[in-house]
Amino acid sequence: MKKFISSFSGLILFAFMLMANATETDNPLIGTWSFNVSQAPWEYSRGKVVFEKDKNDILAGKIIFSSGAELAIPRITVKDNRLTFEVIIDGYSTKTTATIKDDCLSGYVETYEGNMPFSANKNVPED
Repeated sequence: MKKFISSFSGLILFAFMLMANATETDNPLIGTWSFNVSQAPWEYSRGKVVFEKDKNDILAGKIIFSSGAELAIPRITVKDNRLTFEVIIDGYSTKTTATIKDDCLSGYVETYEGNMPFSANKNVPED
């Protein structure tokens, strides 16, 4: 009987681990990404983009620039491995369009000064 309870408990634990892992891998965009926009002014050229699901299970995000400034991303669209989001920086609308491939994003940022190359790599958490 002890063996059965022990095995059953292990099975339940394993099932919970699978469910947690399935939720995390459900959307490859979820997580923190280190980005680079080399042609942007220095205070906006590097940082992190964080994508997560909000309490309503809707994709949400924020940009944390290396200068420490943070911006919420009000709307994120993902369709056919293509990511699009818009933010207002210093009063100007910018639109980022990138292709999602494995743990890399590559594309461009549309600004009033023209398009600038955008790239990002997903940060892999250390175990």
